[in-house]
Amino acid sequence: MRKNNNGYVAITTVLVVGAVLLTVGVALTINSINEAQISLAETKKEAALALVESCVQDGLLRINKSNSLPATITLPQGTCNVTINSHIGNAWIFSVSGVFGGFKKNIQVSASRTSTIGITNWQEM
Repeated sequence: MRKNNNGYVAITTVLVVGAVLLTVGVALTINSINEAQISLAETKKEAALALVESCVQDGLLRINKSNSLPATITLPQGTCNVTINSHIGNAWIFSVSGVFGGFKKNIQVSASRTSTIGITNWQEM
């Protein structure tokens, strides 16, 4: 007598294919979430850098206009801390740091103020 195993083979095949598809689906979902998190982090890093660059530019305008620089610069995007590293005559070296979305960026600038402001060094730290 011969037994009919077609039902068992079909169920086993469906279960194995289903498990493989489920594993691939979960892996793709996790990969997509990871890529989205990386993309969001990059966007926040760029926004933090844009904030600090805007604060530096505002600081340069203040130096050019009034030959002074405040300890903090507040813009609509956020607030930056300013540290004057050196101010001898017309030569300024200052650092600006700011945080946006949990990401901190720092820029150090060397500038000289004559009839206009000239940037001699702009470096992201």
